[in-house]
Amino acid sequence: MTNTSDPDQHHTGTGQTLPIRFTASGRDYARLWLRNLGLTLITLGLYLPFARAHRLRFFRQHTQVDGEALDFDGDGREMLRPHLLLCAVLLLYILIAHEMPLGAALLLLAALPFWPTLMMRSLRWRLEHTRWRGRRLAFHGDAAGARAVFLPAAAPLAVLLVGQALLAGPQAEFDDGGGWLVPALVSLALLALLALLPWLHARHSRYRHANFGLSADAGAGADAGTGPAAQAERTRLDASVEPRHFYRLHGGVLAGLAGALLVNLLFATWIDTLLAAAPMLTGLLLDMMLLLALRAWLVAGTQTLLWNHTLSPQYRFACHLPLSRLLLLSLKNLLLCVLTLGLYWPHAVVATTRLRLESITLSRLPGTN
Repeated sequence: MTNTSDPDQHHTGTGQTLPIRFTASGRDYARLWLRNLGLTLITLGLYLPFARAHRLRFFRQHTQVDGEALDFDGDGREMLRPHLLLCAVLLLYILIAHEMPLGAALLLLAALPFWPTLMMRSLRWRLEHTRWRGRRLAFHGDAAGARAVFLPAAAPLAVLLVGQALLAGPQAEFDDGGGWLVPALVSLALLALLALLPWLHARHSRYRHANFGLSADAGAGADAGTGPAAQAERTRLDASVEPRHFYRLHGGVLAGLAGALLVNLLFATWIDTLLAAAPMLTGLLLDMMLLLALRAWLVAGTQTLLWNHTLSPQYRFACHLPLSRLLLLSLKNLLLCVLTLGLYWPHAVVATTRLRLESITLSRLPGTN
């Protein structure tokens, strides 16, 4: 995996490098993971916001920037109400989806406008409760900006949800010879969403990376990072990052899936014979390896692209996350998770987090404090 551009072209000077290290061990995280999992199951999911807060604190406190660890002081209570609201909507959807598919679709449509706001609040909660050397991180994005990110997908998503609900309902409605219309509209809406996906990814990435910030003064409160001094430390995403970069990344994923399908069609007899002679798990494992490879391509490409073009008045960001290293680590994690029946999962999360974090380089620009 190669960088999409030379990050030096966006910054002048070398500055002071602030090394990023991740010091957690898989054994330590396994204990936290098991506790969070157990309490979440016992409380039927109500503990999930608190489990998330404990997980964030663990990963923040084991992330060192220039030798000093981050800290996280959120406890999950702020996210409990949104979590309960989502659970209520999900439960209501499950209860009425079978008997009233159209009503369930309309319920989702009514809830969708609130999803960007919840996404924004979650991101702000994660950042504004994170400190480094007494300075809080910040997120300056608002709900209107979050809704604007996903607005282009509103119409095709509405057609898709309502169309699928109609197809799941009584079929007598389509006995008049017009039964082709709804399936055609659903297919067109799905194609439109697939075509929009890279563009939405680009809009979402720009929204996020253009609103990160760092509070101006040490010891600031939870709402730090909103004054003029903090506004001056906001990041932005270089204008050279365009939707075409994301179309290329997503195109690689589609090409991989299409290639696998083509191989299966051309060599169907040979593949069927091979899989018939092997345990069923072999076929599942091959599918998972393919999906992991495509995910590694997307993750490595996106992370490298974004952080190499994220600008700040005080700091220089750069990223070199080789696709080969991420792919090999992902395959190793998959095999060990399968062999240990999932018990290796916490170790896999720690190893992947370490690789992704330590691939980012942070430098303080000359002349800044």
